[in-house]
Amino acid sequence: MEDKLHHYGVDEHRRRFAAWAAATAARSSKNCRFTRNQGIFIIERSGLSELAAWQDLPIADDFDEAHRELRKSVRKTAACVLDSTPERFTHGVAAKLINVYLKCLFLSGPESLSDISIQERANALHPPIDRLLLGNLAARDVGGRSKFWRKQWLKGWSNFNSEDYQATIDNIRSVTRGALWRIEQYWLDPEKVVPRAWP
Repeated sequence: MEDKLHHYGVDEHRRRFAAWAAATAARSSKNCRFTRNQGIFIIERSGLSELAAWQDLPIADDFDEAHRELRKSVRKTAACVLDSTPERFTHGVAAKLINVYLKCLFLSGPESLSDISIQERANALHPPIDRLLLGNLAARDVGGRSKFWRKQWLKGWSNFNSEDYQATIDNIRSVTRGALWRIEQYWLDPEKVVPRAWP
């Protein structure tokens, strides 16, 4: 036991926390239930866990395409692990798993983002999308796009196909001028309460 403790470092700890947080967030959809352990297994087997350092991430210009391919890999792995069709594990669910994992690893630590190549990669990371964020974006008419945000809120993140997801990211990129993480200022926005249902 003592030997294991000596080999357990902060990098492994961060990866485990990120996997736990991502699996917990992605499995919150009532349309796609799976255990936390299944979610962590999907992270390990899909290739997502190989993104462990800044240099492992694609450059900003290639990030959307790399994300699309990673979503495909996550969905394919999930279909095997969950013994179901890929349609059940949607692009929205796959994106939540990926985005929370990467956010925990890369955007939630004390690491400096002063290096321009790291800053560009950080800006390209997709934020986790959920009803709370979409509802707040619609309620505050962020970027003058309340109709779009409301439409996406009504559809629900876990029902997103690849095109729905990419349209959401494209709109976020436009209103944040490319620093996608900044949209999360509207995630837990205490100034606005998101309605449970739109009138």
